[in-house]
Amino acid sequence: MEVKENLKTLANSILDSYETRVRTVNVLMDQSYHFFTEHQLELDEMMERLKDNLARAESLRKRDFDRMTRDITERQHSQEEGVDEVFDHFKEEETEMIGRLRKIIISGNRSSLEDVEAIREDILKRQKERENSIIKVLKRFQIEQEELGIALKRLLSKGEYVRIKDFKLMLKSIREQHSIRDTELDHIMEDLEMVRNWVQAEWQAVARASGQ
Repeated sequence: MEVKENLKTLANSILDSYETRVRTVNVLMDQSYHFFTEHQLELDEMMERLKDNLARAESLRKRDFDRMTRDITERQHSQEEGVDEVFDHFKEEETEMIGRLRKIIISGNRSSLEDVEAIREDILKRQKERENSIIKVLKRFQIEQEELGIALKRLLSKGEYVRIKDFKLMLKSIREQHSIRDTELDHIMEDLEMVRNWVQAEWQAVARASGQ
């Protein structure tokens, strides 16, 4: 009986540590999403200013501007929605998993050390999958926001001297970058991958400590 209770305590300790981590990740995700949405509003505002500048300087009709930029703006907003969906999915999956494992522990049907280790492995596996999905979406969204922001600021700095040829060149460059990224996304932003690996190592250390 004492061994059984000790194993339950161990399993609960592992889940408590993980649940605390999930709450922390949720807070960070909410902060990140707020930052991205605020940045997206800034990009939308800069796009409107550029539209006005080109209408005055080059008599570019606003509906033509919208047509020329539609694929880029739709991509930005689609990725914003994608970030929100990934975050929601993470929260739902982790809440469901923690609840399921709590029930296993409370039921007392699994009390062997192998089952406790299985719980640990399940947690680590799911965490890695979720973090990989989140980081991949965030990398793409962050990079493309930054690229578009830099390009828009460059054209806005020209003021009334901005030309349609400059605008078309910007659109071509952005689309080329999108094309490259769609095929080589996993090879960029290695610093974020290093952060992910560090997070994984830290959690494994916590899990090992909980199992002692």
